[in-house]
Formats: sequence, structure tokens, C-alpha cells
Amino acid sequence: MTTAIGNPYLEGNFAPVSDEVSVNDLPVTGTLPPELNGRYLRIGPSPKGSGETGMSHHWFVGQGMVHGVRLRDGHAEWYRNRFVRGDVPEDSPNTNILAHGGRLLALVEGGGAPVSITPDLNRMSTWDADGALRAGFTAHPKTDPATGEMHSLSYLIRPGTEELRYVVMDATGKATHAAELPVSGVPMVHDMAMTATRVVVLDLPVTLSMDAMGRLAAGAPESGDALPMRWNEEHPSRVGVLPRGGTADQIRWFDAPRCYVFHVLNAYDTPDGSIIMDVVRYDTVFRDVFRGPADGPPALARWTIAPDRGTVSEQIMSDYSVEWPRINQAWAGRSHRYGWFGGTGPDSLRLSDDVSRDRGGSFEPGPLVKFDTATGEASAHHFGTGRVTQEPTFVARPGAEAEDDGWILSVVYDGTADRSELVVLDAADLKAAPLARVHLPRRVPFGFHGNWIADNEIGA
Repeated sequence: MTTAIGNPYLEGNFAPVSDEVSVNDLPVTGTLPPELNGRYLRIGPSPKGSGETGMSHHWFVGQGMVHGVRLRDGHAEWYRNRFVRGDVPEDSPNTNILAHGGRLLALVEGGGAPVSITPDLNRMSTWDADGALRAGFTAHPKTDPATGEMHSLSYLIRPGTEELRYVVMDATGKATHAAELPVSGVPMVHDMAMTATRVVVLDLPVTLSMDAMGRLAAGAPESGDALPMRWNEEHPSRVGVLPRGGTADQIRWFDAPRCYVFHVLNAYDTPDGSIIMDVVRYDTVFRDVFRGPADGPPALARWTIAPDRGTVSEQIMSDYSVEWPRINQAWAGRSHRYGWFGGTGPDSLRLSDDVSRDRGGSFEPGPLVKFDTATGEASAHHFGTGRVTQEPTFVARPGAEAEDDGWILSVVYDGTADRSELVVLDAADLKAAPLARVHLPRRVPFGFHGNWIADNEIGA
């Protein structure tokens, strides 16, 4: 295993893997639901070379690598991992992979272009939606489950950029709307929110650092400078609300809690015109620790945006430290009850425990957590000694009506064996024993996001 003493994001299961493999007929413990016909795909950075693996390395930077597991008729047919390669070397997104318009798309923010990948993971090409994404895309577009319409907000990590780009694409991947939204200071906009009628822009106090950019240009980078974004005490914390398909003259800005948000669980409209928005928030990021989001533990919070009063109020919803929020996507933009998360910190200790605040400079995965927004109840699935997970993916059972009737899929890393598994849980009964464990031929490094892609989403 590759190690780099002093940079925790290049050690243990953060360390990259350097080769591509294909293995068929994977062993399975338990019984895979036969309805799971498709691919579980996950992506993350797998940096290589001294330029990507020095002390300046940041967890968010590095060539993308996609990991895939093909399930069909109760069998795990193959595992494959491939470096993401677009038409030019810099086209190698590393943050999310999803299906839209019949395409598999690997995504990244900050100016990187999407890369289209064939279902067998063996052929790739840069995709810019006929020029609509020429300035790059985002890691977290939002798709309306009823119409298939996709909404996105993108930004450029480039000095002097004073705008975000809002793009809407129809279910086929054709751009139907684009608007420039003025901002200042090049804020890092990792995610956004979408309701049935509106979108919400996050303009929070992490911005492009000219000091870090200068060190990079001079060839003398310091810790974490590979991603030159830093906490900015001078930058406001605000959210912008505009109609879906809206333009800059329609946006309304409201002061928001002083924090940073990487990920939104979901958002929806209320009868009184407010927006309920569940987010994972950090007091600060990239202020004290620069190589990853390890200033302090994240927390699940509910923001209520009340345009008639011009306010954004906050309620901390759980005392568990969680990240990588996911819902049943049929509830996207609509009132939801459940969320599934990866717990963070040692065994996902509660935020009241001081030990969960001491991360040792890295961001530590933990168990899988389900949260009920109606009752406030949180339940966790602990996978065993030395075994941790990150982002869950919800897959609805065919014909299901209940919001949590389905399965949770996630990759679990076993530190005692230095291997990984794809684990399937009952989404309604998270504490029950796994339904199935697909034993993968190698470890899957801690990365970022992934999705279940059913065969009918990509015609294969």
C-alpha cells in the first residue's frame, strides 16, 4: 500500500491504487436481491506522480478512478476499476458518477468537463452537452424525479471569476436554459438545493485563496495548496433563492448561518412559501486543516428559508456526526422523512463526546446512519471491528410505495484485511444483518460519491 508519512490523505485506505483490474464471478455472502439488475458505480481520486502526492496534496485532487460492480439476477458478475480519461489529460473528473439522458457521466466541479463512460467502463470521452458545459460542470446536479429535468450550478477556480453558471438540461441531456449569477471572491459551491418550484444557491465563506495560488505558481506549495480554497472571514454567508429556470434579476439573497455546507440532503416548498432545506454543516473548513475537511465534525441541520421575513433559521437535528447524505430520489424536491448517511469520526461518536472532535488531521469514515426527520430518531449499522463505510445509496424496491422500502448499498472497507465489500442492507431495518456482501478483489480507496445505475437507465 502506498504511504506518505505526514499526509493522512495518502495513507491507509486514503492511499491511491495504481492499477486497473477486471475480475468476474465475485463471491457473495448472503443473498443478493434478484431485482438488483444494474451497476453500482463509485468514483474518487487516485493521484499518481510526485506532483499529486506531496505534502501539498489535498484529498479532493487527483486523477479520477471509477470502481464498478455489475449485479444481475442475484449474481455479482464483475468488478472493474478504471482511471477516468477524457479527450485531454486534464479531463479526469473524480467526484461523482451518475446517469442522465442514457449516458454515464463522471463529474467534477471547478471547471472540469464531464466524461461520458460506456457501461462496461472501457471507453470514455469528454462530453460538454453540445457546448453548454464548455466552462465545466458541477459535482452535484439535481434531477427532478417527475420530469427528468436536471438543474446545475457551476463555478470556475480561476482568479477574477465573478459569476456562477446556472444550467438546466432536459431528460435527454439537451440544455434548455442558462443564466449567469453574479458572485464575488470565487466561492466554492459544491452543492445546491432544488424544490418543486425553486433552486437555492449556496454562497458560503470558502473562497479562492490568492496566497495559495501564488505559492502554486511559484512552485513552493504548502500543506493542501493543491486545492487553493480557504476559509474566508471576510466573505459573507448567504443563500440565494430563484425560480427554477430563473435569471440573475430574479434571485433574492438572504443571510445564512456562518458555516460551510458541502452537501444538501433535500429541500422542499412549504404551504406558507418557505423552503425547508436539510444540510450537513461545518462550523469551518480549510481554516485550521488544509488537506481535507477536518477542522471539526459535521452536523445535520435543518434550515428554514422564509422569504417573506427575509430570514434563514437553523435547527441542529441530530447529535450524530454524519456526512454523505442520501434520500430516496423519488422524494427529491418534495417533503421527505428519511435520510441515510455515512457516519464520521471514531465509530461515529456523538458530537457531545470530545474524542469525536479530535480527528488527527484527517476525515474518518464510520458506520451507516439512518435518520427519521419526523421523530428525530437515529439508528446506526456498525459493520464490525475495523470496518467502515462512506456514502450510502438508496435503491427502491420495484413497486414500493413506502419511502424507505428498498435497499441500501455501500462500499465497506475492512481495515483488518485491507479489502472492500459491497454491502446490501434493508433500508427500512438498518440494524438488521446485511442481506448480502459482495467480496471485492481489492480495497476501494475512500473517495466521494457513487450511484446505483439500473439497466434501464442506460439501455444495458
